[in-house]
Amino acid sequence: MKSVKLQALFDPRSIAIIGASPDNQKIGGRPLSYLQKYGYEGIIYPINPKYEEINGLSCYPDIKTVPGEIDLAIIAVPKSVVLETFNKCVEKKVRSVVIFSAGFAEVDEEGKRQQEEISLIARQNNVSVLGPNCLGMFNVKKGVYGTFSTIIEDEKPLLSNIGFVSQSGAFGSHVFTLARQHNIGFSYFVATGNECDVDVADCIQFLAEDPGTDVIACYIEGTKDGEKLIEALRLARKNKKPVIALKVGKTDVGMKAALSHTGSLVGSDDVFDTVFKQNGVYRAETIDEFLDVTYAASKLPFPKGNRVAVFTVSGGVGIMLADQLTANGLTLPETPELVKEKLREILPIAGVQNPIDTTAQISYMPTLLEEFMESVLSSGEYDSAVVFLGFAGLKLESLEDRISTLVKLKNQYKEIPQIVVTINSETSRQMFSNAGLYVSDDPSRAVTVSKALSYFASQREEEVEEVFLSNKDVFGQSSILTEYGTKKILKQYGIPITEEKLARSAEEAIQFANEIGYPIVLKGMSPQILHKTEKGLVILNVKDNEEVREKFGILKTIIQQTNGAEFEGVLIQEMLKNDSVEMVVGSKKDPIFGQIVLVGLGGIYIEVLKDVSMRKAPVSVREAEKMIHELRASPILQSYRGKQPYDVEELSKLISQFSHFIVSQEEKLLEVDLNPVMVFTKGQGIKVADGLMTLEKQVIHS
Repeated sequence: MKSVKLQALFDPRSIAIIGASPDNQKIGGRPLSYLQKYGYEGIIYPINPKYEEINGLSCYPDIKTVPGEIDLAIIAVPKSVVLETFNKCVEKKVRSVVIFSAGFAEVDEEGKRQQEEISLIARQNNVSVLGPNCLGMFNVKKGVYGTFSTIIEDEKPLLSNIGFVSQSGAFGSHVFTLARQHNIGFSYFVATGNECDVDVADCIQFLAEDPGTDVIACYIEGTKDGEKLIEALRLARKNKKPVIALKVGKTDVGMKAALSHTGSLVGSDDVFDTVFKQNGVYRAETIDEFLDVTYAASKLPFPKGNRVAVFTVSGGVGIMLADQLTANGLTLPETPELVKEKLREILPIAGVQNPIDTTAQISYMPTLLEEFMESVLSSGEYDSAVVFLGFAGLKLESLEDRISTLVKLKNQYKEIPQIVVTINSETSRQMFSNAGLYVSDDPSRAVTVSKALSYFASQREEEVEEVFLSNKDVFGQSSILTEYGTKKILKQYGIPITEEKLARSAEEAIQFANEIGYPIVLKGMSPQILHKTEKGLVILNVKDNEEVREKFGILKTIIQQTNGAEFEGVLIQEMLKNDSVEMVVGSKKDPIFGQIVLVGLGGIYIEVLKDVSMRKAPVSVREAEKMIHELRASPILQSYRGKQPYDVEELSKLISQFSHFIVSQEEKLLEVDLNPVMVFTKGQGIKVADGLMTLEKQVIHS
């Protein structure tokens, strides 16, 4: 596994610094200075032919002259000699390499060629390479500092259970600095640079298996290998390590900028969003949210449910919190009557309805906060608590008592996350941090944290049922599949389709119409005309033999008079008369993540409303049902005003079955559109009324 290989990179027993310098302001001097200053206990080998000794260590002229084995080599030399230097590392059997040097794929074609050569040599020789063009990494617990960044030159990084990986060194430095100001530390910090070998997915996988890391934070611009990223995210989820991602490149401009920055494929942002949700990743939109949620996930338990108790010294803030928590899917259950009575006994003027207003009396009654919180939380009616204390963080003379109370309650109700909100000074923030409490300056940011904790609590591994589908070639020599060809294939996989037959003459059409039973639908089939309705090739409610003969002739003439169109025949199809809702089930092949399955309201509405739910295929029946309920239009399928509900169960089965089919034909299918899928009332099932398959490497004329 790659994570085993990465042990030499992130926890090396020996480090060689190629281009080492006694000047700690130079790129080759900083990692040496940090390693010595912050207590690295392994062996350090400075390498530079200009020196015999640096900082009390023997200095070697060349990596091949180093007497011992080397786990990690840091390359801090000009780009012109990087490839030569890397080859010497390989000859020395160095296990891992960090390349600081820039000027590779991010610059020009020659740089790209050299980077690809490094990548090839690394794979052939089983060497892990971080970079090139990277800021490096550090492992705080082991004192491993393979970085030239100035963010740690003044003080040693704080140690915590958060692993942080960033595809941008500058972004990573910015976040690290902000985190430090809020007393947030890290277990690992990794900036992946150009990712010629080790990429963000490898780092997530390593952190998912690291015993000192409980939370994974990542800044992502794109990925070259979607499957590997998904595997890493699944591993993190399996190991119960929440992942918080800040993914950029939502707009066309942002996507182009990200592509030029990292050289990674950026891909559709909607698909990234789908992959994140499907694998339990919380996607942050801002740096504040990224840090808030990451820190909260590292400090607080996840709630058992979405019931929140709000304690506030301000009625106005309490109302705002109630509004925002509710808008974010959380609930504020009414305070139980017995608890209300107890609260009124403690403070008759208190607002005892949730949100619970302790009023300003909290400043004059030292035990008030504890008594109120204990009375409410002991009821068992609440899963989390938000505690708004105004500017208590600025009143240091009474803050110690507040913190003591909150710590006591935290220990008493270990399963209930408590989010404290107060304006802070640097001193008070440090006091909260030392006490192991989560604190925020802003009530709205506390709401976001509550929402995120609830999101993590609701996550569980998706169970995908095994469906054994053949991956045999079911497409033959076809380059374009009409509705008829598409549905013939679907039928082989057990997907319910309308009763239909393809007629090549009017006589056949009449025969098939009588076999199926009137009324029927006639559809003209041509591989070159895929949008049948626009060409007038769909005729509904045909009722007798004469009409079949007449309409057959009309449809055949339309096709024959269309330039370049071939007449495949006329599809004779049953007319679906039962009450139903039209849905669409489809797929598209994402260039990064492969087959994506989607569901939405059918007919023309999917284009107008853009109300679609997506997943990376395959999905289980249960996950398919979740997709349906995510749609804004999902209430249409439910029972209302005396109407019978529709067959969501059978639609869910179809989505799951279809998702396995598109995966089994991953290489051949580019896009599939089943529209409409007729969903009948509950117990009556479904039928695919129309469909179209687009295959890879084909040209469609329509």
